[in-house]
Amino acid sequence: MKAFLISFLNILFFTILSCFLQISCTGPPPEIPPGPREVQLGHDNYIRNVTYHVPKKLRKRRRSLVLCLHGGNETPESFGRITRRGFNKLSEYNNFIVAYPEALNNFWNDAREDSVSLSHYDNIDDVGFIEKVVDYAIDSFSIDPARIFVAGLSDGGLMAMRLACEIPVRFKGFATVAASLSLDQLVECKADTAISLIAINGTRDPILPYDGGQIIVDDELKGSVLPIEDAIEFWLKESQCENKSVARDIPNTDTYDETRSERISYTNCKYGNKIVLVRVNNGGHTWPGGRQYEVQRNIGKTSKDFDASEEIWKFFKSL
Repeated sequence: MKAFLISFLNILFFTILSCFLQISCTGPPPEIPPGPREVQLGHDNYIRNVTYHVPKKLRKRRRSLVLCLHGGNETPESFGRITRRGFNKLSEYNNFIVAYPEALNNFWNDAREDSVSLSHYDNIDDVGFIEKVVDYAIDSFSIDPARIFVAGLSDGGLMAMRLACEIPVRFKGFATVAASLSLDQLVECKADTAISLIAINGTRDPILPYDGGQIIVDDELKGSVLPIEDAIEFWLKESQCENKSVARDIPNTDTYDETRSERISYTNCKYGNKIVLVRVNNGGHTWPGGRQYEVQRNIGKTSKDFDASEEIWKFFKSL
């Protein structure tokens, strides 16, 4: 019995030692190099491009992902310029990776009846492509699947609305700037879960009207959208939120931009989600705090009272 016990202890000792040496030799998982990473993903018979921004100060736990969807006839690079690369800067201190997917021929298939762009005409599977962008990030960057967000500008905002309708469970929160629900999206919108949404809209948007109606780009009609306040009401009902709001003015820090903004928050939701509308009075089809990327007569005024990237991340962080 004693010999058996000694033999057992020897085996146990060498087994533990072997495991220890194996762990010591393999070491910790390699760090992810910071900076941009350009990736090509095959989907639906197309090779699609996406650029991921990896911050220098990336912690190992609870890594988030923010997808940034560019506007129509734009690119991920132009989205970065318009927003002054706000999300890249925020990611350095908030432990998230930024993804900039690229639409085919620069337009998303956001489910509008718009036969002008390739993505709509050929019914490109942009929903499936976005899912692949998310899956790649989870596998490659150890993203927390429960901390994935999407933010879109204009056509990118309409695409974000489509994602909210079709695959809401993949995202913790949505943000749209200069966008709303299109009437075509509304017909097919069958969201089966509550969502959290922040929408930022200018009341003098000459392209996508705040009070709803036709989207007009270069004198071409691009489909109709709901008034943004009706879109908010739709999501309140879908997410089982009470139609009770708290409105607060955003400080008018720049008196020369001729805009004033207010934040309207709905937080009485059954599942603890949140809906927020930031109304930019006299604002245009622009990214607050970003660049005036075209002349005012084409896109309207850009508010300088707050930074939309910071406002959106503050909302995402609160979820």
